[in-house]
Amino acid sequence: MKLLGFLFSPLVFGLAFLAPLIGQSLLALNWQIAGVDTICVGLVIGGGLGLMAQIRGSWFWVR
Repeated sequence: MKLLGFLFSPLVFGLAFLAPLIGQSLLALNWQIAGVDTICVGLVIGGGLGLMAQIRGSWFWVR
């Protein structure tokens, strides 16, 4: 049961869905940050958002 809870956690969502989405969006917009691969930028942003949501317990900023 804990594995299922982890698989559907905000952190996994941020890393598995948001990171590639952000990376591909940056690539489509032709925005690149000083030679850094866009998927790395997506992993940092998506992972950060997922970790914040995991710690706070909510995706919303105001609770």
